Formats: sequence, C-alpha cells, structure tokens
Amino acid sequence: MNNDYILNGEVARNRIALDIKYRKLNRSDIEQLIINPQITSAFIGSTFSKKKPMKDWNKSYLDELSYVAVAESFNRDYLLYLEEVADFVAKAKIKKIIIGAVIVVLVIITGFVVLTYVLNGGNI
Repeated sequence: MNNDYILNGEVARNRIALDIKYRKLNRSDIEQLIINPQITSAFIGSTFSKKKPMKDWNKSYLDELSYVAVAESFNRDYLLYLEEVADFVAKAKIKKIIIGAVIVVLVIITGFVVLTYVLNGGNI
C-alpha cells in the first residue's frame, strides 16, 4: 500500500488525503501508512490546529479539509482528523437517505389509507 503513495520518490500527499476523503483509507490503514519513514518525512508540523467543532462538519468542510494536505498541513494528527470528518460526513449522508426513505414510505402508507377511506365512502 505504501508504494501507491510514493511517486517518483515523492509522497503523494494529495492522493492520500483524497483516498481518506473518499473512504478508501480508514484509521487502521492510516496507522499502517505512517509507519513508513518516507511518508513521515513528508509531514508538515506535528498537529492540525484548524479543527472545527463537529456541528460544522459537512461535505463542504470535508472538501476544504482535503485540500489542506497539499500546502498547509500533513501529519498524523491531520490525517486522523480528516478520516474522522470523512467518516462522520459519510454516516450523515446514509442517515439522510434512511430518513428520506422512511418519509417516502410514510407518505405512501398515508396516501393508501386516505384513498381507502375515500373509496369506501368515508367508512374504514
């Protein structure tokens, strides 16, 4: 896996960030990746100080955060934070889909009940 992120002797920081963003790398993968001294030699700083509260985590923030790896920050703290935000955003999307599906089912059931009521002349 480490060789996927080293191109022409350079660490492809943006590729790592994008693979985290798109959930191709999880926390365990990141921990394995940063064992490689060549990867850690590309680190910028040791912490990521621009963290936002969880209430501000959304797709827009995830997009913004994934660009930080190229210029501002690339280290263990940043990569794990990026993974945490990516996981949160992915789960939030799934929750929205489930809630939407439940609403659609409830509307269909309600429509069926109303239609049955009307067709029976107001008698259930």
